[in-house]
Amino acid sequence: VRCFVRVWPMSHLPGLWFTAEEGAEAAVSASLSAHQILVFLVQVTLLVGVARLVGTLFKRLGQPPVVGELLAGVLLGPSLFGLLWPAGHEWVFAADPVVSSSTFGLAWLGVVFLLVVMGYETDLGIIARFRGVALVVSFGSLVAPLIATGLLGFYLADRFSGPIDPAPWVFAAFFALALSVSALPVVGKILSDLGVMRRNFGQITLAAAMVKDAVGWLILAVLSGVAVGGVQVAQIVISFGGLALFVLFMFTLGRAILDRLFRRVLSQGSDVVGGLSIAIVAGLVGGAITQALHVEAILGAYLVGITLGRIRHQLPQVRERMESITASFFAPLFFAISGLRVDITALADLETVAWAVGAIVLAMATNIGGTLIASRFVGVDSREAIALGSGLSALGVMGVVVAIVGLNEGVISDAAYTILLLAAVVTSLLAPILLQWAVARWEPPAEEADRLERESLVSTAEILGTGRILLPTRGGLNSEYAARLVAAVFPDAEVTVFTVEVPAVRGWKRLLLRRGMGGAAVADPSGVIAALGEVTTRTVEKVDPDPAEAILRESRLGYDLLVVGASPEEERSPLLATVVERVLRETGIRTLVVQVPNEGVPEELPRRVMVPITATRSSRAAEEFGYSLARVADGTAIALHVVNRPDGEGVFLPGSTGEQTGEAVQAMLAEAAEFAERIGIDLETAARVAPNAEQEILDFAARRNIDLLVLGTSSRPMTNRPFFGHRISYISENSQIPVVIVALPSVRGTA
Repeated sequence: VRCFVRVWPMSHLPGLWFTAEEGAEAAVSASLSAHQILVFLVQVTLLVGVARLVGTLFKRLGQPPVVGELLAGVLLGPSLFGLLWPAGHEWVFAADPVVSSSTFGLAWLGVVFLLVVMGYETDLGIIARFRGVALVVSFGSLVAPLIATGLLGFYLADRFSGPIDPAPWVFAAFFALALSVSALPVVGKILSDLGVMRRNFGQITLAAAMVKDAVGWLILAVLSGVAVGGVQVAQIVISFGGLALFVLFMFTLGRAILDRLFRRVLSQGSDVVGGLSIAIVAGLVGGAITQALHVEAILGAYLVGITLGRIRHQLPQVRERMESITASFFAPLFFAISGLRVDITALADLETVAWAVGAIVLAMATNIGGTLIASRFVGVDSREAIALGSGLSALGVMGVVVAIVGLNEGVISDAAYTILLLAAVVTSLLAPILLQWAVARWEPPAEEADRLERESLVSTAEILGTGRILLPTRGGLNSEYAARLVAAVFPDAEVTVFTVEVPAVRGWKRLLLRRGMGGAAVADPSGVIAALGEVTTRTVEKVDPDPAEAILRESRLGYDLLVVGASPEEERSPLLATVVERVLRETGIRTLVVQVPNEGVPEELPRRVMVPITATRSSRAAEEFGYSLARVADGTAIALHVVNRPDGEGVFLPGSTGEQTGEAVQAMLAEAAEFAERIGIDLETAARVAPNAEQEILDFAARRNIDLLVLGTSSRPMTNRPFFGHRISYISENSQIPVVIVALPSVRGTA
């Protein structure tokens, strides 16, 4: 009786990983003993600890951490640890196959999580643009090494064939496939470590690796069938037909299901733990489905990750926590185990060493060469083709699996198995080094550089990355003006125009409700929708006796920004009426309040925008909005910093008593100018000293004929009113021009 962890997905194959003697089956079914738990903990501690240590060292040396994580496994294997302390290595890694099976299963969880994270980072828009390139590149990088290493395998069949003495072409086919495939997890980790995942060639590399993975499993299924005496055509059709149906399901009904689940989580208060559970379970289910189809679990997890990254109701903390868990624990464990299998001491025969080196060089050279040749047909330049080939040359776990299946079927010998394992690890070590060399000092084309700069800016911005906007309205010129501003600054966002009608009631309840709505008439958002222009818009209409609560419930469903159009009213707060006050007080998301004075609503975008700046996150958020608006309007942006001093007056001139303050102000203005340049506009800067900073801001705006003031603040709920600070309140009450208040939620106010 033998027990094993199955690493080859075809159910008809006796895939072996760890083999135990008779009685081991009973050990698997029973609980782990105290000693086995100890060994398991020691294994995991060593693998993760050494992998993180060596990975960090390689990162400091300018190399991708994945190289160090793979090398850590080699160091812990028989090549070093086993050589220096054989008894210790035996006790930790070889004495108990049940424990090693448990560790291996834990590592495969890491593969699932890693592929979910990669799916999040995959841009289907870029892949769709370059789908022809990806297909041609995957073809060239697979066929060329298959032919070259196949010929080598045919020549080596007499030396390295397994005990069943297969036909030379069968050995050559296994040998060539193990040296020609690409490992999607390793390729993705390399791209991520080098920071090139978002480059065009990075996305093409991911797509090509996925194609090579899928085709590789198909070829392996056929070869395995030949090795055991027959090809199960029906099983192959079911596997890849089922994969196609699963892809269709995930991008349609599966996406809707996940979106509904995340909506439910968000509606109950942004439960990060609940959202993380959904993402993890979805990844495991996707992996289980594709594994059951006899394809590979990693493809299912990858498809789930792509889908999770494209649902409407996002919870960003879920992705962040999954990335942290994977990078700190699961990924290092998996890559260390991948290197653990290599036994360099098995290459004692110089002839075997020579053939191993030759096979590795031939595999990498033909992989890159095949990519170069294929790239010529689709207009890819040589440098990008080398980068693509370098990334796709990592054999990784896929090469290991082919080698294991070949060994278990008796097609290849132990020496050939060692060569293929060594090739899988060495190519995974060399691929990131070659890729780093290929992209060094390689400036991306102008269009790609602009996209990368925008993505870099958005990734660190406060509000520029806004994807979903909630605009509650009953119509009117103020909301229409707010919609025009939003359309200018966030053209790629999705705006939900949200209206609430109060159900018909009678008597005193009707009076109270109408007062709560400010006596508004029936909602008519048509003007607001028209003002949004070509921005993606969806309308949601609700009937609710509590409009404020209806808006708050909707705002919890994963929106990035809440936009309110407001105008001063006599004897009331300039921040509109009761419903709006409550929404602003209780919301936990970023808020944009657009206030227009009674004199009238402008019909055009403002051309002179002023942003009073301070060294705060909320001020930076205001800068993002103001500078972006001025750029779109082809106007002028002015940044003003006011030093509030009781005896201050006029322009700030640093002297002996204010030199330190003056340096800080100048540094702040210089940083604002640099930030505006990144957004794409030249910025005017000014510094003033005044006893009343609020009035100085208003006077400065009047003197410079400013069209719009953009103010940054934090929302601080006080009593039953929203409170943005005394300065914001004073300016909003006394401004004669439109004011935009960009409010970031306070810690207490976050959902």
